Amino acid sequence: MEGLTSPEMEIAEGGVILDNRARFADLKAMLDSNKDTLKVDAMKRIITLIAKGKDVSELFAAVVKNVAAKNVELRKLVFVYLVRYAEEQQDLALLSISTFQRALKESNQLIRGSALRVLTSIRVAMISPIMMLAIKDSVRDMSPYVRKVAAHAIPKLHALDENLEPELIECIDFLLADRRSLVLGSAVYAFEQICPNRLDLLHKHYRALCKALIDVDEWGQVLMIQLLTRYARHEFSQPDDQNVDPDLALLLNSARPLLQSRNCSVVMAVTQLFYHVGPKSQLSQVAKALVRLLRGPREVQYVVLLNIATMCERNPVEGSLAISKTMFDSFLKSFFVRSSDPIFVKELKLHVLTSLVSEANVHMVLRELQTYVSMSDLAGAAVEAIGRCAVRVGAVSEQCMKGLVQLISSQNETVVCAAVVVLKRLLHAEAPYNLLARLIRLMPNIETPQARACIVWLVATHANVVIEMAPDFLRILAKSYPNEDQLVKIEILKLAIKLWMVQREKCEKLVQYVLQMAKFDLSYDVRDRCRFMRNLLFNTTILSKHAEEIFLAQKPAPELVSKFKERDQFQLGTLSHTLCQRCDRYADLPSWPEVSSDPALRKDPNAADTPAWEEEAEEEDESEEEQSDEEDSGEETDDDEEELENEESEDENESDTSGSEEESDEESEEEETGSEEEPIKKKPQPKEQVKKGTDNAGASNLKPVSNSSQPKTSGNLDLLIDLDFSTVGSRSIAEAPKSTFSPLVLLNTVESDGLEVKLLEFTRENEGKFTPFVLGVKNTTNRQMQAIEVRVTDMKTKISGNRQIDQLEPGDSRKLRLAIDMEASGGATKKIELKLEREAAQPCSFSLEIPLGEQIQSVRFSPEDFEQQWKKLGGMNRHAAKLDKEIEAEQLMGRVNVHKINQKLYAGQTRSQTELVLIRLDEENLEVASENAIFARMLHSQIMKIFM
Repeated sequence: MEGLTSPEMEIAEGGVILDNRARFADLKAMLDSNKDTLKVDAMKRIITLIAKGKDVSELFAAVVKNVAAKNVELRKLVFVYLVRYAEEQQDLALLSISTFQRALKESNQLIRGSALRVLTSIRVAMISPIMMLAIKDSVRDMSPYVRKVAAHAIPKLHALDENLEPELIECIDFLLADRRSLVLGSAVYAFEQICPNRLDLLHKHYRALCKALIDVDEWGQVLMIQLLTRYARHEFSQPDDQNVDPDLALLLNSARPLLQSRNCSVVMAVTQLFYHVGPKSQLSQVAKALVRLLRGPREVQYVVLLNIATMCERNPVEGSLAISKTMFDSFLKSFFVRSSDPIFVKELKLHVLTSLVSEANVHMVLRELQTYVSMSDLAGAAVEAIGRCAVRVGAVSEQCMKGLVQLISSQNETVVCAAVVVLKRLLHAEAPYNLLARLIRLMPNIETPQARACIVWLVATHANVVIEMAPDFLRILAKSYPNEDQLVKIEILKLAIKLWMVQREKCEKLVQYVLQMAKFDLSYDVRDRCRFMRNLLFNTTILSKHAEEIFLAQKPAPELVSKFKERDQFQLGTLSHTLCQRCDRYADLPSWPEVSSDPALRKDPNAADTPAWEEEAEEEDESEEEQSDEEDSGEETDDDEEELENEESEDENESDTSGSEEESDEESEEEETGSEEEPIKKKPQPKEQVKKGTDNAGASNLKPVSNSSQPKTSGNLDLLIDLDFSTVGSRSIAEAPKSTFSPLVLLNTVESDGLEVKLLEFTRENEGKFTPFVLGVKNTTNRQMQAIEVRVTDMKTKISGNRQIDQLEPGDSRKLRLAIDMEASGGATKKIELKLEREAAQPCSFSLEIPLGEQIQSVRFSPEDFEQQWKKLGGMNRHAAKLDKEIEAEQLMGRVNVHKINQKLYAGQTRSQTELVLIRLDEENLEVASENAIFARMLHSQIMKIFM
């Protein structure tokens, strides 16, 4: 019996006893096998058990052994398991941190994302620096999926260590500038969790977020709209129908198409945006979308009706009541009650109907309400709605009064009670004798305490009208006084006091009898009320003189105040608005500022903002300083660029004559660097030099001329002079545009024991076949490092430049200007393995990926030459696709090293094989053509992936 009660034993259906230990032993054996298929099957069974709520934590050790498996499917399943149990089995999970770090460098984006998710699920503060480094690397990952996972990991790390908030805010700022819609929603989520009040970070991203709103997933759209609503209330002045800030109009125009979304949360988010931010004239645009949501589930109907009721009850002093009344006027029949609606939906629809009632539609609404009175569950609410119609539209008040009087004689007690309560509210100031007499006669037939109390209150308030019937009415009530409800007893006391003041001689003994019964009542509230009235009337001389002023004073009529006006203090669509109470984490919307902030703050940046690279060493080459000066200079206009290009073409003519001097200078510079690798090989000069001439458009026409240093040819060979050799490597190299590449961490301090390596930039200098770039190396330790060198793991790949650092002081950083020949990659995006070696330390390997856009060198072309070459490149050499959004010229040239011929035409050539690359770009299409068909297809795909 003891074994059967152990937690490992389980009784299944049919009374079968299952031993979980045997089942888990089978899974352990499958996980320890050498076949990946068995391991995958075992992991699928384990994940199924987790989904069913079973505890399989004892398999953690067996599962974690497969965390470095080569099978991708198996590793993904293992990571799913580890995310579930990493926090519970922290000691075993810590042993696999190195495996997760290696997985962050995998080529499969799903593996990288899963590894980051598992790493940040380990709730150990000791490894928070490792998590921070992993997040910093992942936010700059090439895969948007990994960047999305990094955004979700930021709040988890912040909850673990709040001291890392400044660095996490930098990562969030970087993610907010991401161009992929998959990432933006998660970035906004991280912003809301970490720094929701740092609205100043949104200035430069505001317009980009507005434009990307339509492309983000539905969950992200809700978050972004809520964030932009707070931003708009904080930064813009309150708009009116004639004056709307352009940036606010951008937000409203971007969100308006989302009213057609299939997701009700998105529609509600847009509704609250227009309600709280937009001008009042545009609020009516949300009516049709809200009415469409009334066809959804009952929960959705309830929330939507609450928001509609709040919008209809908006303060009329602000001038929006007319908007609210006409806003849903054309959809009035959509608020008619259906028999299938739940009771809470029916009541809300009645409230909306009475809020929209006017002289034009009041008769239709009243006919509908008369039908609802016959419904058992809606009778009371329908009678109250009739009373609200009588108050709102004075023209039908008498008609409603007659209908309510007829309802008093109904057989339905609920209807009678509701009718009496409504009549009390309507007859507060004046009550006709016939109606009061009828109520007195119906009193014995009414049993509901609330209705009986209302009748007694009406008679007491208008005692002068029924002065002859009131004493007898009090006598009848005194007989049943002990059996009355507490609410009715208090009203009987009030009636007795008023009759004592009006007709003391006829009612004195009857009043004393009622007071004596109330003095010994079981309810302390009735006893206290009786004691107060007795002392007020009989024991104090001064107060007794003023008793008539107190009890017989004219009372103001009660105002019809809707309970939905209280909800207007909360933001629409929130939980606090639904519950009508302030919930946790609810934040009030900011008040409108008097003046809008400067629009220049929201100017779109030219490139995604990234955290700046750390301060460099004090000693730098003069060439680096000159290059930074050039980068800091302002952008030229299109006319100035053409003039500069013409000047450069003239300078190139002069530079061709001194080619030998430049080569000798470059060779001497390479010898000074002390590099052990071969120097960068210059592209061999053709036997015939290029003669340049300018046409009317200012572009260069390329024609080969004979060189005096070569022997002259004779005969038919002279005809070769008239041929165009621009496609065989003699093209004119144009000025390279500035690259917008963001710094990327290649080697973190954990893997290299304190040494950090970053890919800083691509300089795009003319290095022939070699692609130049700059690495940043920083010593993050407190000790000095000696003899640092960068080598290539693959001996076939050639590298050139300054690859050595003699010594690196603590906290110091250096730049290494290198160049790699990508000919071995075959013109494709390929990761090159580099090795970092230093004295008295193990070498560390890291990967370097050269984008296709940087393997191109810009060349100068005229529009005529472009069209001539474009006709030659057809079929498989040309690839085209339609664009979802416009790509600007500066954006394209920042990612692809091509020369801008005009706003639509761009030209370049591959560095490795000097193969022509042409790009035609307009507002709707992108076409890429190249002599290398594979390169053209891959470059076209990469451009679409980056910008779309």
